[in-house]
Amino acid sequence: MTRKIILTSILGTILLAATASAQSPSPANGEVLGTVVNGNTTTEFHAAGKSGLEIGRLKAWNEFAVANPSVVSDFGRNPSLISSDEYVNKNGGLSKLFADNPGLRDSMIANPGNYVVPTSKASQ
Repeated sequence: MTRKIILTSILGTILLAATASAQSPSPANGEVLGTVVNGNTTTEFHAAGKSGLEIGRLKAWNEFAVANPSVVSDFGRNPSLISSDEYVNKNGGLSKLFADNPGLRDSMIANPGNYVVPTSKASQ
């Protein structure tokens, strides 16, 4: 339940930032929001900024995320799962989401912090 609230808050913040006028300062591009270390791979989550937001993809992901919190949790702990065909194929809804939203998977691989909140295995 808490994750749903967090995801909804994140999406709401992103949508508000995208529609805000020049009155609000943009987040510092490149600011590291968190990191996840998985073996010899370190994934950094950077602030997105307002330009180039993919609102349609964010909405599609948010709808999926609310209905599939375990996938969100898995991605937060191990963002490299987004690239795993085996993981995606085991989660039929995820493969359908990626098929229905071209470019979403590539966007998530390139910028996982735009879609999931990094978590550590220790906190689970």
